[in-house]
Amino acid sequence: MKRVGWLMIALAGIFSFAACGGGNNTAGGNTTGSGGGNGKAPDKIIITAIPDENSDAFKDHFKTIAKYIEGKVGIPCEYMHVENYAAAVTALANGQAHMSWMGGVTTVQADQQTKGEAVVVACRDTDKKFVTYFIANKDAGVGEVKDLKELAGLSSNLSFTFGSKGSTSGHLMPRHFFTTQSGKKPEEAFKSVAYSGSHDKTMQQVADGTHQIGALNYAVYERLKKEKPELAEKAPIIYKTPSYVDYCFVARKDLGDELIGKVRAALLELDPATEEGKKILGYWKAGKMVEADMSEWAGIKAVMESGVDIGG
Repeated sequence: MKRVGWLMIALAGIFSFAACGGGNNTAGGNTTGSGGGNGKAPDKIIITAIPDENSDAFKDHFKTIAKYIEGKVGIPCEYMHVENYAAAVTALANGQAHMSWMGGVTTVQADQQTKGEAVVVACRDTDKKFVTYFIANKDAGVGEVKDLKELAGLSSNLSFTFGSKGSTSGHLMPRHFFTTQSGKKPEEAFKSVAYSGSHDKTMQQVADGTHQIGALNYAVYERLKKEKPELAEKAPIIYKTPSYVDYCFVARKDLGDELIGKVRAALLELDPATEEGKKILGYWKAGKMVEADMSEWAGIKAVMESGVDIGG
């Protein structure tokens, strides 16, 4: 009971934060020219990102961000693609990357694996109030539900898919909300539970009937709805979760306060009225980038520590 009470207090914090909005080419603290202790900026800034979508558009998006940062701070900036969520955390922790776009889970993992030597640079305005969509195949016979307890009562003959095990919006938080609202684990309520690996795959698999129900990042759903309306027609939304904090850019502290400050300022300057801002923020379905602090991810950490399997 004490553990449950502590968890609920921590979660209350995350929801209140959401409401208020409030010379070497390698990264790494032990590398000459990495920025930080020796006062030198790196020859090149390396950024990476959790691959929560499986598309060329995703890679192009982060290449665009790298080019934008390079133009603003005057140092070459390069996007390094990784194949899974864990690799993004490892790249930041071992110094292969200076900065990474992380979800809530991977933000906490980055802080843990760097032993507190990671700092949140900025997040989107939408990340202070992020939600997950539960969607259903239109032929599954499941309409909108008032809560996930109601969905649990309809799901015994239906298959369900999350995204990646390490995803905040595609696994951790939808699993948390399903379990707390219904009193059942998804494995106890659905005929089967799978992991598609990414948000776009979740939407595709629910739309084509591979699985009847799925949970995914709302921003990806809204973008794909615009780009591929037939997917949204075949996989309508049946439930929207309460809000929580999610994605952000995380940097190694040894990049140096001055350079981190310049990168932060560049991100905060993104304006949808400009061509660059419209392209970057438009892809993300965001209005602007905002300041954030690692403490705002305490609620995510609490859910992680409640025993959810988020993979290796």
